[in-house]
Amino acid sequence: MSNSPSLMPKHLIVDIFSDIICPWCYIGKTRLEEAFVQRPDIVPEYRWRCFLLNPTMPADGMDRKAYLTAKFGHAANAVYGRIAQAGDEAGIAFQFSDIQRTPDTRPLHKMLIAAGDAAPMLSDAFYQAYFLRGEDISDDAVQNRLIDEVSQINPRALDARSPEKLTQAQTRLDADLRYGQSIGIDGVPLMVFNDNFSLAGAYPPDILLNAIDAAVQEH
Repeated sequence: MSNSPSLMPKHLIVDIFSDIICPWCYIGKTRLEEAFVQRPDIVPEYRWRCFLLNPTMPADGMDRKAYLTAKFGHAANAVYGRIAQAGDEAGIAFQFSDIQRTPDTRPLHKMLIAAGDAAPMLSDAFYQAYFLRGEDISDDAVQNRLIDEVSQINPRALDARSPEKLTQAQTRLDADLRYGQSIGIDGVPLMVFNDNFSLAGAYPPDILLNAIDAAVQEH
């Protein structure tokens, strides 16, 4: 018995411009996944796209307290208090006080690009390690452990440490950063649905559903 065309799943490409140390990006991705749960007939294809919150970050990162003081001054506690509240509402128990260093995320972006369709799972692993456990995700041992864990579910994650794939990823990283500058992206997350509808920000699932439905109807 053949499937009716109306019952066939619809595929939706979602480009997500993010940075792995952006708490709003973690919240936005979580809310997006909640939205897709309400659309079981739509299969999302996530594509990791790169954005640097801190393009001048030193290669060895910065002490977390020094970073927050430089970026937010005395407003840091208030800023992160609001983020923690939004995280709680999304089911994310941020542990900001456990984070000791803010890393340069360029190497992490390259790993996520190299990981291909394993990038969504690997990004979750990086988010959780950084924001929930305060781990130093710039540490090779931490990265290798997370890659190995994700590879048990999606072997493509092993490409995240393939020299050839990482070299190719550098080209995509550079292209994403140039593209972001050319269209004036000044904050993330930014989600683009089927190259047509876009939303900038960590919107709640009902708003995301409107964009998802509109993108599917237009496709």
